[in-house]
Amino acid sequence: MKTFYLLFISLLIISCQEKTFADDITLVYPKNTKMKIQKFNEDLNEFGTEIIYFGKHNKKIEVKYYENCCTPPIEINETEKNYSHLLPYFRKQNLKQGETHYEEMSQELNSRNLEIIVKEKDTIPLYKNNGFENKLKKYKAFPVFIKNISSKALKIPVTTIFSFLFFKNENNKWQSVRNSKYMIEGYGNENHPFFELKPNEILVYAYPYFKKGKTHKAKVKFYDASSKEFNISIDEEIIKNQYEVYIEQ
Repeated sequence: MKTFYLLFISLLIISCQEKTFADDITLVYPKNTKMKIQKFNEDLNEFGTEIIYFGKHNKKIEVKYYENCCTPPIEINETEKNYSHLLPYFRKQNLKQGETHYEEMSQELNSRNLEIIVKEKDTIPLYKNNGFENKLKKYKAFPVFIKNISSKALKIPVTTIFSFLFFKNENNKWQSVRNSKYMIEGYGNENHPFFELKPNEILVYAYPYFKKGKTHKAKVKFYDASSKEFNISIDEEIIKNQYEVYIEQ
């Protein structure tokens, strides 16, 4: 009886420890949504960010994506092209709230100030707009939740918002991998656009599933903040065809 009681208490403690700020958040989208796995490099001609939401903690968040990081340099005449079929899937607001030096922002984006929760087993749609065909794509993705656990507002760069997934390679090193061969970094001048994440506010974004392959230990890194480890399946061809990788030393 004593052994059973101790086991019950241990399980209860473990259960309590596993609770996170993201557990009571429901991401809402049409349940009949048909999704597919994003092919390697399929995102090259697609527009729209992976960001679903940022702001105060909400128990229900609609899966809609911010369309632009910043205001486009050339205004598109909406009457010339019909974008009405995209309206239910994208937020029209721009992310940019100001500009500042990148180093000033990035040095505060670490695990002391940010908590990352990855729900790698939850499937949600990632919506993308094929810019040349004006066609909506719906990819299988999993949500990533980030919370500002510091006592100050954090500036989040919008030009390098897309975080990296790292996996344990054959040398037992953490190596970055993306579902694309190419990546664009930099902004072209000294200042970088940002949006602000206030204390206790959350950021939610989607990470597309990889084509299935070997199972690896993985983690999501958002600048210098890291999530807990989890398992993920990655096709070896994706790993082999990366144009550039980062390896933690």
